[in-house]
Amino acid sequence: MENLGFLCFKHHDEYDSKPNVSKGLQQLEVAQWRDELYKEMEYRFRSVRARKTELTITKFEPVDHLKTFRLNFRLKNVGEATIANVTLSIRLPDDVTAASPRKLTKRRTMSHPLGGTMDMGIDMSSFEMPELLGFSECTEDFFVTGGRVANYSMHPVNSVILPGHSLEIAGLGLRCEDYPDDTELRLDYRVDADDMDPQHGTVSKRVPKGLDWILQNPTAFDFPKDVTREQLEALVSEQHSD
Repeated sequence: MENLGFLCFKHHDEYDSKPNVSKGLQQLEVAQWRDELYKEMEYRFRSVRARKTELTITKFEPVDHLKTFRLNFRLKNVGEATIANVTLSIRLPDDVTAASPRKLTKRRTMSHPLGGTMDMGIDMSSFEMPELLGFSECTEDFFVTGGRVANYSMHPVNSVILPGHSLEIAGLGLRCEDYPDDTELRLDYRVDADDMDPQHGTVSKRVPKGLDWILQNPTAFDFPKDVTREQLEALVSEQHSD
């Protein structure tokens, strides 16, 4: 093995030829450049293997009761090296949109001294700021030729994910009539980043049913964060009794 080296045709001719002392390749020169090549390739393969991501669906967020909901994703760096300039691409089924539905903004009112009510403006507790960098729909050949793809790119100001750290992403729009409770949702995705081969995968999770909608994010329904299923079932039973 120590006597092997990679040479192109041109350099092979230079090595095998018998020129004067000022020309041609010497054995020590070939061995030196071979060792440099091995070092470079070892670094590249190690870097590629060290960069790995994992995408999960963390929760289903209802937007318009019994009509629409959106997804919350977590993209985690499960590799050994920092990844930079990450782009997440998700294949869009026909009944899923890249645009995230937004909750209706409530308005505050109060009784008028002379009768009726007064509009006090937007209730800021219910106002949702649009994402500056959410998913955008485009056409790519990543999954099928000319297929619909939801694309998310990291902000250039904060464009790295350290090993063991993750990126939270909210988006995509789904209708409850297309994905009723307990339906299994499966999405194909692709992750691109600097110095990393594209990574393909499929993320899947069942749509919540019944009290599972509340248990995945109790505070959104004005329940304590640590509320249990038994406590919710007791409340439901009490309401039915009333």
